[in-house]
Amino acid sequence: MDSNTGAFALLAIFGAFAFVFFILAIVLYVLGSLGLYKLAQNTGIENPWLAWIPIANLYILAKLVKSVKLGSFEVPSLEIVLPVGCLAAAILGNIPVIGWLIYLAYVVLLVIVFYKLFTIYRPQQATLWIVLSIVLSFIGMPFIFLFIMRNDRPVA
Repeated sequence: MDSNTGAFALLAIFGAFAFVFFILAIVLYVLGSLGLYKLAQNTGIENPWLAWIPIANLYILAKLVKSVKLGSFEVPSLEIVLPVGCLAAAILGNIPVIGWLIYLAYVVLLVIVFYKLFTIYRPQQATLWIVLSIVLSFIGMPFIFLFIMRNDRPVA
C-alpha cells in the first residue's frame, strides 16, 4: 500500500464520520426545534415558528422561561438578552480572556435558563436533566429533552 492509498483511505474514513455527524446534527436540530415549537404553541407564545430559526429560537426559549434570577439580580428582557448574548459570545468568543469570559458567562446563563425550563415542565427530573445536559452536551441532550417535553404543560 503506497502513501496515496493510505491517505485516501484516511480521508474516506474522515468523510464518513463527518457525514454521520452532519446527519446527527440535523436530526438533533429538528428534534429540538420541534420540541420548542410545540412548547411555544402549547403556551400560546406568538410566532412559535421562530423555534425553527437559529438564534431566534432563543427568543422562544426566553419567552417560555419568562425570567431568570442570578442571586438578587433579575435578568431584564431575557427574550432580548439570550439572542444578543449568543451573538456576542460567537463574535467575541475568540478574543483572549475577555472573549472567553463573555462566552463562559453566556454558557452559564444558558444553563440557568435550561434548568428553569426543566423545573417549569419536569421539576422532578430538572436536576438530573441539567446535569446530563452539561455532561452530555456534545450529543445534544438539551435538544432531546426539549423534544421529550414537547407535549407537556407547565407544572410550576
